Formats: sequence, structure tokens, C-alpha cells
Amino acid sequence: MFETARQLGRIPVVVVRGEPALAQTAWLKRLLAHPSMLGSVLLTTGEARGAELSFNRVESFKLARLTSAEGCLCCGMNSGLGDALRSLFLRVLSKRVEPIDRVVIDAVGLNIEQIALTLKHAPFLGQRYLYQATLTVVGQYVAMSPQACPEPVLLFDFDEKSILKPV
Repeated sequence: MFETARQLGRIPVVVVRGEPALAQTAWLKRLLAHPSMLGSVLLTTGEARGAELSFNRVESFKLARLTSAEGCLCCGMNSGLGDALRSLFLRVLSKRVEPIDRVVIDAVGLNIEQIALTLKHAPFLGQRYLYQATLTVVGQYVAMSPQACPEPVLLFDFDEKSILKPV
């Protein structure tokens, strides 16, 4: 269902959000346990999320302090998400960490529009990462929308073979 960095030529970014947070955590744990997600890295603002999700490639970052009225993360690109993505790419490039197929962002406490702006307005990041989809956990189902579209387009259930199957 999700293309890899080799297929796209850039590292795809998938954002997972949902209410309540427990449902998001449960679904994210199932997603990350899927064999096709083995080459993924999870970025999160939660320090203990790696143990909570039973996933070994978790990196935490601090939220940037917002400096504009619109709350754009680009204004704080020297801290937070921008630094985490930049650092991850440079470590992969220098072979200090294994290659990655995709980045999954655990969007607890994040505004997805801010993530899209961060990738769009930071040339270094925009040339290396591609915002692929937003997954919104709704109970046991997931609504998927392309990029940072606020309205979900398709509703999916978890499928052990292809990760997501249409409902």
C-alpha cells in the first residue's frame, strides 16, 4: 500500500493521527508490527513511545516553539521536526544508520498542516522527503487522505497481507 524510498526516489512520510490517543496507539502498534514496515522509522514527540509501541526504530524530537501567528513549524526549523528529519537523512547518507523505506510521524499533539508546510518550505527536506498520506485513526478503522488534506478520502481496515483494505 505504501511505496518505499526506492520506488519514489524520495523518502515517503506517512502521518498517523487519531482520537482517542489509545486507539491511535493500538493501531500504530499493529501497523509498525507488519513485516512491510520493517524499514520504517517512527518520529514522535513522546520519549517513551518506542517501548510503548514495541518498535525499535523510534526517534523522538522536541516540538519547535512557534514564532508566528499561524503557528508554522518552518519558523522553528532549527529545532523539532525539521532537525529530526535532517539528522535522520544525514545519518542514513553517512551509513551511520540502516537505510530507511519511509518515515512514520506519530502526530500526537501536532497539526498536520504544519508538517506539510515544514516539508514544503524547507528546500533540503522537500528535495529528500515526500508527504505521502495522512492516516486518521477512527476507532478500529483508518481514514486515509493524500498529504495534509483535512477531509479523509478512503476508509480502511487493517489487513494482515496488504496493511490496509478498503471498508
